[in-house]
Parts: sequence; structure tokens; C-alpha cells
Amino acid sequence: MSLILLMSLAAGYYHFELAKKENIIKRITDERNNALLIMEGIKKQHQQLTALDNQHTQELTHAKTQLAALERDVNDKQRRVQLNATCPLSPATASTGLDDGTRARLNDTAIKHYFHLRERIDTATQQIAGLQDYIRQVCLQAEG
Repeated sequence: MSLILLMSLAAGYYHFELAKKENIIKRITDERNNALLIMEGIKKQHQQLTALDNQHTQELTHAKTQLAALERDVNDKQRRVQLNATCPLSPATASTGLDDGTRARLNDTAIKHYFHLRERIDTATQQIAGLQDYIRQVCLQAEG
């Protein structure tokens, strides 16, 4: 009788240990599956970011190329920088105005600064567009 009782206790103990180990294995398997899902999401997000980065880098390169071509044309006198400006006349110079005077023109330094500012504007525009796309396509999709 005591042998049966001892075997029953041993069987109960090993059954309990087996159930405990199976629970641990199930928990670890679930954690692994969750980690794989998270990694897959990160991989997809990385691909989206790479596509966005490539798109905006190409657009910025195109804008810089166009601006460089425009600057080259202005330097080669094939094109001109035209400004729409008005200069108020002072009463002292109003009577001596020149009807046949030459057109107002920016000096070379001002033209150089103009193109530098245009390049910065193009760069900032592409950076802002890239950040907006990142927010729309990555951040907001992750929330939804």
C-alpha cells in the first residue's frame, strides 16, 4: 500500500513539474512570436522610411540640379534674374528722373546670395515634406 502511495506521490510530482515546464515553454513561445511580429513591423517601417528617403532625396537632387542650371545660365548671361521692385522717388530727384536710364540690376554678390537662399529654401522644403510624409505614413499608421 505504501508503495502505491509513494508511486502516486511521485507521479503527481512529475505531472506537476511537467505542467509547469509546459507553461514556461508556452510563455516563451508566445514571447518569441510577439518578438517576431514586432520585428516584422519594424522591417516594414524601415522599408517605408527608405522609400520616403529615396523619394525626397531624388526630389531634392532634382531641385538642386535645376537651380544649378539656372545659376549657370545667369552667369553665362543666357538668362537674367528679374526682380519686381518699385523704388519711391524722393522730391529732390523727382524732377531729374531719367527716362532712358539703364535697367536696375543686382550686383554679382546679391545674385550669388539669391541662389544660395533658393537652395536653402529647396532643401528646407524637401526636409519638411519628408517629415510630413513620415508622420502621415509611419507615425499615424502605427497608431491606427
